[in-house]
Amino acid sequence: MEGIIVPVGGGGLIAGIAAIVKKRRPRVELIGVESAHARPALMSLRKKRIVEVPIKPTLADGIALRKIGELTFPVIEKEVKEIVTVEEDEIASAILLLMERKRVVAEGAGASPLAALLSGRLKTRAKRIVLVISGGNIDIHLLDRIIEKGLAQTGRAVRVEVLLRDIPGALAKLTHLVAQMQANILHIIHERAARDIPIGFSKVILILETRGPDHIRKVQKGLSEEGYPMKILS
Repeated sequence: MEGIIVPVGGGGLIAGIAAIVKKRRPRVELIGVESAHARPALMSLRKKRIVEVPIKPTLADGIALRKIGELTFPVIEKEVKEIVTVEEDEIASAILLLMERKRVVAEGAGASPLAALLSGRLKTRAKRIVLVISGGNIDIHLLDRIIEKGLAQTGRAVRVEVLLRDIPGALAKLTHLVAQMQANILHIIHERAARDIPIGFSKVILILETRGPDHIRKVQKGLSEEGYPMKILS
């Protein structure tokens, strides 16, 4: 073990780890991580005194504090090598990655060390790094939105729009073509009365489960060749 990345809120967790680890392995680097929306430790270190900072809503609400602790700040000043901040999309991606790869459900604060490691902003040269994944207190509805967004970002889900002739069998043919290209239809919205739809046509919005960006391009090309130009919405 050459480094440890720890979420920082009030600083109690990283200060406690420092008190033990630095006695036994003084060369181990301690790295703190905060949300970019709440940075009391980073700003206090820059000012060389405890300062109160404004906070914004963040997925890492478990570490979103306005001030670092008075008892923990001196320990952080002495023992912590660096403080890294992570963005909301990075936290969301880390939550999803932990679920997929390690079957671990972590809250935003708990996933922030992985977000920091993957951000590319660490200055450390340590190779063997321990991540402290602390906390699994995450709302199930928020988790659902994170999964949906993560799938869209990685090309495993896509929302598309197709304009169809409003005739019997047109929708059936479209869904058959999508199935032939091995994309799974999760949701269908079929409209014909909206003002932007020409008379004699209908608009179909599909949410598709796909295998990645290349698969999405394949589906788009295949539908276009069959006379169904596909517009990617998200």
